[in-house]
Amino acid sequence: MPVFDINEISKESSIIYYDCLNKMRESEDNQILKELKEYKYVKPKLNLESFKDDFDIESLKIDNAINYYFKKKNKKSDTVVLMLHGGGYVLPVSQNNIIGASLYSKYINDSDVLLPDYKVAIEDIHMVALNNVYNSYIYLTKRYNKIILAGQSAGGNLALGLLEYLKENNIKLPNCVVLASPWTDYNCVGASYTFNKLEDILFGTKKEDVLPDPYNKIHDKYMFPLEFNMEMYPPIMINVSKTERLLSDSLSLYDKLDKEKSEIYLYSLMWHDFYTHDDKLKECNDCWNRINKFVNKFI
Repeated sequence: MPVFDINEISKESSIIYYDCLNKMRESEDNQILKELKEYKYVKPKLNLESFKDDFDIESLKIDNAINYYFKKKNKKSDTVVLMLHGGGYVLPVSQNNIIGASLYSKYINDSDVLLPDYKVAIEDIHMVALNNVYNSYIYLTKRYNKIILAGQSAGGNLALGLLEYLKENNIKLPNCVVLASPWTDYNCVGASYTFNKLEDILFGTKKEDVLPDPYNKIHDKYMFPLEFNMEMYPPIMINVSKTERLLSDSLSLYDKLDKEKSEIYLYSLMWHDFYTHDDKLKECNDCWNRINKFVNKFI
């Protein structure tokens, strides 16, 4: 299937982008990058109550990791989304991820959603996170006929690592995969890390980039998906902004995929993971509807 280049941009999204872009360019330091480089986080307090009118939500412990399990009230689904959150392997599940889980259910036929709060790198090495989500996946295979794997940013990296691990161990793969701005270039050396350095409203910076020291201690083959053989992978959909620094991560990944069953959508003047916790902006709503159309071809 072809690359879908989405050039239309709503006035509201354009205003948001350029306002944030100007603030980023005026700043001497990018606070998000600074926090990632300092390699620390504060465990957020999650508000689940506001979703309990629509969902039964269970905090389920699997492999020593909490999994937030969303089930639409008064509906039994044979489909589940395993949603792997982003955050550079530093950040735990956030309120935005809780919103994202509800949106995956909304736009994929009121499906159930399992959101693992996998061990981040400050707590343990990557292989522990992979073990966490592997055990979450196996839990789901015993209960559902149809599984969609979803990952955003570092969660996209983890999703691809999980796919490779499943394939190597001859375990049934998910029906399809949806990725938001997946981090596939672990060393961050792709061309867009340079040419979008002052265009990315989340990760843009005027300063020199340095990977956090703890990242350099992790040498796990499952973190390098561009080295995988992806011939037997299920259909994969990628959504990414043309003005984010991880653009080349998505393009390089798409180059390795079977074009007959995979899709990539390139959005103008949007930001990293732009749709994952919003469906009100036109571009976000359009993206969710495209996800619905894609997933329904394979479940």
